[in-house]
Amino acid sequence: MHTCTSVCPYDCPDACGLIVTVDGGKAVRVAGDPAHPFTRGTLCPKMAHYERTVHSPRRLTTPLRRTGPKGSGQFEPISWDEALTDIAAKWQKIIAEKGPQAILPYSYAGTMGIVQHDALHGFFYRLGASELDRTICAPAKGRGFKDVMGSTLPTAPQAAQNSDMIILWSLHMLATDIHFQHDVAAAKKKGAVIWCIDTYRNRTADTADHFIAVRPGTDGALALGLMHVLDRDGLTDKAFLKEKVLGWERLKEKILPKYTPAETERLTGVPAADVVAFAHAYGKARAPFIRLGSGQSRYRNGATTTRLITCLPA
Repeated sequence: MHTCTSVCPYDCPDACGLIVTVDGGKAVRVAGDPAHPFTRGTLCPKMAHYERTVHSPRRLTTPLRRTGPKGSGQFEPISWDEALTDIAAKWQKIIAEKGPQAILPYSYAGTMGIVQHDALHGFFYRLGASELDRTICAPAKGRGFKDVMGSTLPTAPQAAQNSDMIILWSLHMLATDIHFQHDVAAAKKKGAVIWCIDTYRNRTADTADHFIAVRPGTDGALALGLMHVLDRDGLTDKAFLKEKVLGWERLKEKILPKYTPAETERLTGVPAADVVAFAHAYGKARAPFIRLGSGQSRYRNGATTTRLITCLPA
């Protein structure tokens, strides 16, 4: 029996480090690698007992060809040579009849490791297939951030350890960003206050010091309401805004006057008093840190919502 190091193969950017115990060529235990700089030994429930998945009798070990109508569940096992030959023949027929762009490689990541994530790009380019931006997950969020910050990289999550106010915005941390909990815990030991903004009270909200329930799709209005209070009550760095921020004066004059605490409450459902309290806490914090999830971007106004939240640090 011996141990070896590995990396989680699932579709997640955290790329958890694994310590796998092997006995007779078979994985018998999977544990988190405490030396991994971000995941720090913590595994999500999908990976905590991955040895059961790898060696499950229900796991597929060969390609399956459907033998009955769709939905019938009728399949037969075939070899990889048969599967590849069959797929290649069908693709050749499609290309001959309709052209290569009739083939669409629709996917997002599969795995977010750089090698495997891009492994098939060259093949599909050479084939002449239709191209995608690989944007099934959170394209509006990415677009909104880039519209404000350009090619600037987001702040490293570990930097939150030095924050005195962490905002978990549209982020069910305990379900979808469990490793960030290490950074939140470190900050809390230093006295940080945790705020959670979401559309419903979840387990993450229960761990926060303050919870704000926002009406779905109105996070951008909440951000504007916060900006209104920050400006109204003198909680902005006016010199920084004047020298470093493009478009602030226009936003301040044309948009913000409408987003009073009362109007923000009408739009978002967040009580006006809570809007003011949240804005004051944010404006007076020494080093506030916003950890932004993707849920808020999955509405028709998703990119604009992300832009507005991304403006708040300025």
